[in-house]
Amino acid sequence: MKNDFFHDLYMTIRDVRVRDCSAMSLSHLLHGYLSVYAMVRVSPVLEREYGTLQEIHERLREIAKELSKAMKDTSIEEDERIGYVADLMDAYQTYSDMDFLNEALDMAYRVLTEDEQGEIVIPDKTPNVCRLLCNWYYFTGEEWCLEMAEEIAEDYDNLEQKQVWQWLRTERCFKNLSEDTMFLERWSKEEKEILSNIIGSIENTGIVGRETFCFEILGMWELKGKGFES
Repeated sequence: MKNDFFHDLYMTIRDVRVRDCSAMSLSHLLHGYLSVYAMVRVSPVLEREYGTLQEIHERLREIAKELSKAMKDTSIEEDERIGYVADLMDAYQTYSDMDFLNEALDMAYRVLTEDEQGEIVIPDKTPNVCRLLCNWYYFTGEEWCLEMAEEIAEDYDNLEQKQVWQWLRTERCFKNLSEDTMFLERWSKEEKEILSNIIGSIENTGIVGRETFCFEILGMWELKGKGFES
């Protein structure tokens, strides 16, 4: 795939009207912009291509505002809404907006319920739940969250693989908190292979109708392939 392909796609994405996007497209947009933010933060010269950090912040806030509505929409299945809660937490780590964070923490508190014995009960062992646990740990420091997230993250081989891109999000979130070097070494190798396979599919089928999804995936590839992250 040509080196300028991501940049060309970005120029198209900048014109996308957030209010016209589905909730899932908003989620892809958010993660794509988080990758762009990370690149520009590390290499400020890229502001000439992708805009200033302030401009990217404003775009993220615009997307987060719409996602905050989606996470409260009970017509959307629970696991998908959990993903949007985690999205808002991911975004807060890039820019500070206590209103969005408090909404997300409130929703997360409702998801992570206790049983009669006072034990935390999670809805399921999904990528979105794992990401929610990672973020809850990041903001609260409660060790049980990281322990439960680790159980899910380190067993991803045996879990649902249809939405492999969700596992990419999850493992990238988990690796920022984990000190398990064996897991990190294993995932670093597998992450590149998984991304390569998805991008190969994109090259074969094209991006029409999947622009926001491709934006997120290619953003991950830019971060990984150009050395913005290990």
